[in-house]
Amino acid sequence: MKSNITKLNVIVIALFAAFAVQSCTEERGNSYTSKTKVNADGLNFIRTAHEAGLTEIEASKIAKKNSTNSQVTAFADMMITDHTALGADVDSLAKQKFVTVVAEVNHEDKVVLDSLAKKTGAEFDKAYIELMVDGHKEAAELFKENKESNYTAIRKVADAWSDKIEKHLEEAKKVQASLK
Repeated sequence: MKSNITKLNVIVIALFAAFAVQSCTEERGNSYTSKTKVNADGLNFIRTAHEAGLTEIEASKIAKKNSTNSQVTAFADMMITDHTALGADVDSLAKQKFVTVVAEVNHEDKVVLDSLAKKTGAEFDKAYIELMVDGHKEAAELFKENKESNYTAIRKVADAWSDKIEKHLEEAKKVQASLK
């Protein structure tokens, strides 16, 4: 009889443990992606900020080669410097949250960059600055939204860079206005 009670206790404990593990897994599944320490919104912020930064750096490298306009090349220099620093912060955040980010520009952006690289002169300058204005509008919104993130580390990056992204947008608009 005693062995039946012991077996019953073991079964009850095992079922309770299995239920507890299942409950934790379900909660984690609702809050996190499969292997990261962020939910879908956090994952989107990290990956979008990272990929946009790569694209802006590559576009700005092209601008340094293809533009003869001093305002455009000065803006490109600022983009390379600032987005390299931002990229380091986002990469650090990605590592902290176990988010895998790409090492190269995505295919869609590569097509845009290839098209941009074929342009020269005023046509290039207008296309590059339009890309920068559009990209920074999206980035400004992304960073603004994530200043309210549930994750302290994401909030810190968004807070630290939000004003700089807005400044980039304003500078891009000024250069754009001077090209008309």
